[in-house]
Amino acid sequence: MNRRRGVQIIPLITILLFIFSTLSYTVQSAPPVSQETIVVDINGNGDYTSIKEAITNADPTNIILIQKGVYNEHAIEVNKKLEIIGEDSSNTIINCSGNLGLILSSTYVDISNLQIINTGEYAISILPESGGCTISNCVINTLNKGVAIDIRSSYNSVSDCSLSGFNRNKQGIKIHGSNNNVKNCNINDFSNGILVLLESNNNNISNCNIINNENAIDFRLNSNNNIISNCNIYSNLQGIKIWQNSNNNIIYLNNLWKNDIDAIDKENNTWDNGAQGNYWDKYEGRDNNIDNIGDTPYIISEENKDRFPLMNVVLPDAITLPANVKHITSKSDNTPSFTWSPSIYSKGIKGYYVKIDNNPEIYIGDITSWAISTDLSDGVHTFYVKAIGNDNSTSDYATAIFSIDVSFIDTDEDGWSDEDEQLYGTNPNDADNYPSDTDNDRIPNSVDTDDDNDDYTDDMELSYGTNPENSNDYPIDTDDDGIPDEGSPDGKFIGDIDDDDDGLMDTIEKDLGSNPQNELDVIKIYITGKPYYLVDATQNGFYDILYEPTEDTTSGIEKQDENYLIDINNDGYRDYIYSTIDGSISTYEEQTTLTLAIWIFLPLTILFIISIIILYYRRSKPRKYTISKKARKDVERPSIKKPLRIHAGDKKDTVEMIRQTRTLLQHIQQDVEVYMEKLYQIEDQITVTSTETEEETTSYFEEKTSESNNVRDIEPKLDDTSPRGIESKVDELLSMLDNKDKN
Repeated sequence: MNRRRGVQIIPLITILLFIFSTLSYTVQSAPPVSQETIVVDINGNGDYTSIKEAITNADPTNIILIQKGVYNEHAIEVNKKLEIIGEDSSNTIINCSGNLGLILSSTYVDISNLQIINTGEYAISILPESGGCTISNCVINTLNKGVAIDIRSSYNSVSDCSLSGFNRNKQGIKIHGSNNNVKNCNINDFSNGILVLLESNNNNISNCNIINNENAIDFRLNSNNNIISNCNIYSNLQGIKIWQNSNNNIIYLNNLWKNDIDAIDKENNTWDNGAQGNYWDKYEGRDNNIDNIGDTPYIISEENKDRFPLMNVVLPDAITLPANVKHITSKSDNTPSFTWSPSIYSKGIKGYYVKIDNNPEIYIGDITSWAISTDLSDGVHTFYVKAIGNDNSTSDYATAIFSIDVSFIDTDEDGWSDEDEQLYGTNPNDADNYPSDTDNDRIPNSVDTDDDNDDYTDDMELSYGTNPENSNDYPIDTDDDGIPDEGSPDGKFIGDIDDDDDGLMDTIEKDLGSNPQNELDVIKIYITGKPYYLVDATQNGFYDILYEPTEDTTSGIEKQDENYLIDINNDGYRDYIYSTIDGSISTYEEQTTLTLAIWIFLPLTILFIISIIILYYRRSKPRKYTISKKARKDVERPSIKKPLRIHAGDKKDTVEMIRQTRTLLQHIQQDVEVYMEKLYQIEDQITVTSTETEEETTSYFEEKTSESNNVRDIEPKLDDTSPRGIESKVDELLSMLDNKDKN
């Protein structure tokens, strides 16, 4: 029996070795991907003069190098894995003329060293299906209302960027996604410096200077497990605000000072790292043991406190940008003046460099204001200022865009022309008397249909009961498309039929089981040009079904690693593969041809190996039967290695009978297992009898030799080849052995 177990193990080992050897032959090293550089030059000295044209003709993974100059382009869609690099962010400028800027609709797009000005709704937008993008060393000025960087996906990075808003409208960085990193950025003059919302988790904000915003950082709507560290949060109306069921966020080693309100936390969050908290300029506790940690906590709310408040400012290792840069003189003054907030540096600030447009920079010393001494022409200009430390290291430039119009007359220099003040009924000679303009959009409230410039009209806000003069108070609008989720209480406005703007109506999502307020649980894909939707019907983070909107039908999908296998027609066979990494769709056969060939070849190989093992087993089995010397001496017949105790014929005939029986069994496939088992029983009986004494074995063969004629009586019966006849013969043999054992 041990031998049988050994034989059973051999096929298993052979199969494993075969699989490993097959895999080793299918894995091949891939050659490196070449990256061709495409040059864009507005002056015609490159491959293209247009950024859009270069993107259209580029291959994925190409590098697009943009030479210095002003490119009057907008709505630039990047739909390939490209690296787009400007020559220098101070002189490689994309002027959007009040329109959209860059739209990233591909994964793994890298943007760096660009200056984007005069933007509309946003300067850079990373779409939901476009994760893994990088934005670095960019300068963005949202001269019109709009978002600087709109992130609607996960695993993106924004670093070393300078973002300036306009009259505190919209957001510097808006995040609706998870696992994004924002670091080393300067963000000022927005409604929200950084807004994180709608189940956006595990984002990291570090080493940023967030200055002169209404809210520096705002977490809302189930945004959990985010981190804020090593940031300077300075001169904002509100510093850090966490609300609307956002929990388990960690805030530590930040400087919060000169904010009207440092922190608002209505949920459960952690305001230290277990050893150090944050610096609060309003903290009034003591440090009796002089360890730079306050002896008593800093209370933020009833549920939240900083247990280890810092007594001193955490000074950065890099120079912060000058913040809150402002043009403070009238539009009609062609010798404008500017002010800014000081930079911060652990080694101290020596002074500042300033310049206008692309003119040479001027060192002005350690002061935070400057007026140009020469006349500027009418038009749009850019003011630049950067800090230099005591060790001669410098910061990046902070900027302010302004315009000059000498025909603009403003006697009282209140920012409103005499003509406008007369039109709106205020005194052009009184700087304290000017039209009321809540959102500073140069349209007085008396004629402005949206006083707070939050994209919801005053009429709509009154219908929904929100404050039309507070940009932070507006109707609930999950997808920020300007249409509130629900209809107004007075019935004047109809609610949004697609709250999360994922392409599926709320009613359909409710029927399918997905969340109509979570755009991440639906992905729109195209198969052979026809739209379909992958839907997370169980709301567990994985897609469960494929929805076809035209026929209103669903079909099955199956997750496999980073792919989803699609059975588009519900026939039980996979048709397509959707990759979550790059959003590609491919036919299932293309991906499984090699695997299918292996699995066709593998069973045949296994059967072949098993056949060889069985053949070897059968040929070698008789060798374990041995005959004593006495038996060979008394019976003059060919040597038999193992005695057979069977009550029929001589030894030769008995062995021949068993051989014929096994041959017949081999041709009956349907009964092979039953008959082989019976032969194993015969073998077991023979093995047992082989241990009897030599005398008994010799006597047995002498007796059977005299009965050789009886074998002839059995041999004719072997002609019956039916399963019943063969089985009868085997039973007869077993019966003979049993009777012999009893005797």
